[in-house]
Amino acid sequence: MATRRLEIGFEGGTVLRLTVEQEAADALVGTLGGDGWQSVEAEEGTYWLNPDELCYVRLVADAGPKIGFGSI
Repeated sequence: MATRRLEIGFEGGTVLRLTVEQEAADALVGTLGGDGWQSVEAEEGTYWLNPDELCYVRLVADAGPKIGFGSI
């Protein structure tokens, strides 16, 4: 499955950086401007977000293949 990096900004300056499946990114973006809480499944865990509280959502562009050891 394809994954996407998300940056989710909250009022006050807090930024949450997640790695999610493409479908989860699409679902979150689809809820923006709506009411209620949205769950986001990420490599880092499950997060519950209230779209009304978000300042921004950034879909990080794919940097292409990475060279090196380990996973990022």
